[in-house]
Amino acid sequence: MNRRHFLQLMAVTGYTMSCFPQYSFGADLPEYTGRFLVILQAEGGWDVSSFCDPKANMTGEEEINTWSRSEEIQQSGNLLYAPYGNNAQFFNKYRNYLMVINGVDAQTNSHSVGVTHNWSGRNSAGYPSLSALFSAIYGAELPLSYLNFGGYGVTANLIRSTRMDSIDSLIGILEPNLRNSDDSRGYRTEADLSVIKRFQQQRLERAFNRSNLLPRERNSLSWYQQATERSSGLQAFASIIPPEGQRQPNVNVGDWESDLLKQVQMSVLAFKSGMACTADLHLGGFDTHSRHDIEHEPLLAHLTDSVDYLWDYAEEQGIAERMTVMIASDFGRTPYYNSSSGKDHWPVGSAIVMEKNPVWGNRTVGLTDGQQNALKINPDSLQRDDSSGTHIYPKHIHAAMRDYLGLTGHELLTAFPFTGVESLDLFNPAKSST
Repeated sequence: MNRRHFLQLMAVTGYTMSCFPQYSFGADLPEYTGRFLVILQAEGGWDVSSFCDPKANMTGEEEINTWSRSEEIQQSGNLLYAPYGNNAQFFNKYRNYLMVINGVDAQTNSHSVGVTHNWSGRNSAGYPSLSALFSAIYGAELPLSYLNFGGYGVTANLIRSTRMDSIDSLIGILEPNLRNSDDSRGYRTEADLSVIKRFQQQRLERAFNRSNLLPRERNSLSWYQQATERSSGLQAFASIIPPEGQRQPNVNVGDWESDLLKQVQMSVLAFKSGMACTADLHLGGFDTHSRHDIEHEPLLAHLTDSVDYLWDYAEEQGIAERMTVMIASDFGRTPYYNSSSGKDHWPVGSAIVMEKNPVWGNRTVGLTDGQQNALKINPDSLQRDDSSGTHIYPKHIHAAMRDYLGLTGHELLTAFPFTGVESLDLFNPAKSST
């Protein structure tokens, strides 16, 4: 167990840092060279029957999708998709990046439970998000290790998340000496700032050397010390954030205003600058109980357009090969329309995992029938197995993601186990369910 892992365990169990050596003053932030994890939460319950688990209308059954009146299910490589929104462009461009996991049973029609279950792997409160685990294990020393733009972001006290609600406010924090985000003039000169920083360090040293320093005070001072030492890195991040006129704008998607493109831009830049290693992106509006097609189709199109921008911008910044992306929602939507031309909650949905041309890409795992009921799969072969197979639950995906990301076996996970979970070898390129 190394020192960082031990400190993380002490944080989980409630101990302070008082008995450990303090960080040296003026220490440089180590360069982060690892993987980046992006989680995109499509909040509200997306309609996978019009996306990655397409369903056509069946004779004698209620209408599942209006597009099925005149169009057929489409295929790109080994992946099936619905002729809806911008699906064709997305699947044709990214089929080799994609693993689609269908038939994921959230075991609930409740938004709160569905969100908790899909993003923590457990359907009751208390477990951290996958992003929090990843950040705590790989990027605990990064200033903005875990970015969260909304949605599920429980950390279980493993890591501090950074909630990104206002870009201008963020720049004000990163560059406090600037008059505003588009003005290079500062309140103080560089010479004045140098004097201030020198006195700041001297004051911090005096505070640490007090004989009556309490453990809680030492803990707070340690965090403050780290923040001051990392200010140059934060300023480097601030320096590459484009001025307001060059930032991605908010987009009106039906009745929904989305800043998802801006979330993507800021996340990629935070990764590029070495300030963060995970980001929770968030897009709401999918709870389409009325006017389903009118509202849902442009939202799905905006989601795939934003994922396209994520990969293109990451490529431009030179970090695309280090990125793992996971996309999912609370659950799915009913395989029929209600009296308001909407679709209601349905426990069975899908998840998508992406990387740049992985060996496990262009594959589908998991199955549903024509009415979007989850079918069981054999844990070993991943093929349909109605007699002795298992349904896919979010815990199966989280367990597989923990393995794939190298988190399994780490001390931090001992407090957050998945018990009685079959091991599904989701990332084995030789296995699929189709």
